[in-house]
Amino acid sequence: MSAVAEVLSALREVFARRQVAWYLFGAQAVAVRGAPRATQDIDVTADVSRAALPALLVDLERRDIRHRYPASADELVRSAAVLPLRHGPTGMEIDLVLAGSGLEALALRRATMAAVDGVNVPVASATDLVVMKVLAGRGKDLEDLRALIAGGEVELDEARDLLSQLEEALGQSDLLPALESAIRGAKR
Repeated sequence: MSAVAEVLSALREVFARRQVAWYLFGAQAVAVRGAPRATQDIDVTADVSRAALPALLVDLERRDIRHRYPASADELVRSAAVLPLRHGPTGMEIDLVLAGSGLEALALRRATMAAVDGVNVPVASATDLVVMKVLAGRGKDLEDLRALIAGGEVELDEARDLLSQLEEALGQSDLLPALESAIRGAKR
């Protein structure tokens, strides 16, 4: 079993036991949606309350998934939106994002099951991944964005609508131009 499969199996088991809705995003999800690239981490979003988080973390520890920064663990559990974890046997890093309302809740509802290294897990839709990649805006995210668009699964009008709403909510004006630039890049 690959390191990715081992980690995803452990996450799937714990989230199912705790009845936590979740999905895979990031490079592993982009690979599923047709734009593979090498990565050494796993990004997941989980819909878990702060009150339920300590019990979830105990279950994850039983599967050898622990905080990457133990000295900061208590503070991160209290206040962070992202928990940096590591799977001991494989060394694979995991970023566990605590779902909020808005884009993460929408992505939770629209995630579909897909096989990742032989493990069936919920994966963010191509459209939601595009929106996430525009928001992240790093070089590798923009490459992923173009590859996702070229893959043909992205509902571009829906992505435009979501990004327009985000621009208004965030007081930004650079999200839609980034998407349009990626669309032009994907057509080349």
